[in-house]
Amino acid sequence: MKQIFIIRHGETDYNKNGRYLGRTDISLNKNGISQAKELAGKISNLDFDIIYCSPLKRTVETARFIKQKHACEFIIDDHFIERSVGIYEGLTKDEAKNKYPDLYARNITRIFNEAPPDGETINEVIKRVSDGLNNIKKQNQFSKIMIVTHAFVAKAVNTYFNPQISEREFFDFKLENSGIKIYSL
Repeated sequence: MKQIFIIRHGETDYNKNGRYLGRTDISLNKNGISQAKELAGKISNLDFDIIYCSPLKRTVETARFIKQKHACEFIIDDHFIERSVGIYEGLTKDEAKNKYPDLYARNITRIFNEAPPDGETINEVIKRVSDGLNNIKKQNQFSKIMIVTHAFVAKAVNTYFNPQISEREFFDFKLENSGIKIYSL
């Protein structure tokens, strides 16, 4: 049996200020660094075989604090990069509502087959993340696996392990900054 540990990166200023972050590549803030260090200490007694990580700075920085306490393989994997929210990136919800009122009124980020212009649909993210998890499922040399990723990707991972969840349950699932959720394969 494989154990999959899903970890969300530490806090960024965009998280703190309620901005759409998506693929915007920013670093952890001071609080995020503290969160990542604290998490690394809490899980230092676990023996991971491998750490997969989104290529964005905030996840790589979080993973590096964890990796300092673990002698395991480390792989950057694009399957676990955050959802692109296109033209919404960097905006607060109020800014998006004011700048794109018609689009915002449609609640476009919560429609599974649509996305803000230049963004990804929910179904595209779910497929990408599922492909990454299927690749992990196929390999046999690792049994304790960590994936350092993002809030929306964590929703997609949760759906992979709980395919029967409703749309509401999909959106209600939340992994806090430096949070951890464990699944079994």
